[in-house]
Amino acid sequence: MKKIVLFLFLLILICISNTYIASSNENCLKSVEFPICLYPNMSIDFLIYRNNKEVGWHKVTFKKSDNLVIAETKAYIKAPYLLIFDYIMEYHSISTWNKGKLINLKISLNDDGDEYTIEVFKDSGGKMVIKGKEEELVFEDDSILPTEHWHPNELKASTLINTLNGELVNVTVTQIDDETWYVDGDIKYYINYDNNSRWTGLKFKADEDEVIEYICTNCN
Repeated sequence: MKKIVLFLFLLILICISNTYIASSNENCLKSVEFPICLYPNMSIDFLIYRNNKEVGWHKVTFKKSDNLVIAETKAYIKAPYLLIFDYIMEYHSISTWNKGKLINLKISLNDDGDEYTIEVFKDSGGKMVIKGKEEELVFEDDSILPTEHWHPNELKASTLINTLNGELVNVTVTQIDDETWYVDGDIKYYINYDNNSRWTGLKFKADEDEVIEYICTNCN
């Protein structure tokens, strides 16, 4: 009988703890402090691996600017191919956020010599505009997120902005375990968030024989 009572007591504590965490995260998401309240170190760092061999890095930093938050993402990949060549990709983005909503985003990409920019911003009528690699898109939904991955509402998305080309992509999200989700659709990847909704990992197939994985070195 004592074991049953103890088990029920522990179960209640776990439920209370989970409810508190969920409530705290929701308050953070709606706060002017987001995402700094989620990432108090104000940075996230990953090493990038291709088939278990290190090929690059990915870093996100945050800073406050009045009631806005500026997020800066830098990534670099150098991976050998065809024995004597190297594929090099450099990614840089700066985005402005207010209470979890995107205000603007500018991306600079060098995809193995192919250099281009992508911009996302609101026009004078309040509509969102994407100047992508191939085309310009205008849409009204200002809750659509770019695939920068650190925003936990990516798990609730049905449409995302592909930050590699500026296209709108349709997705479905399925939870695999406590900290892993699979994003399927126009783009496909596994993504990890911890119990505090912080981004902690990413994995996808670059092609049939290549798996790219992000291993977090600083996600707190």
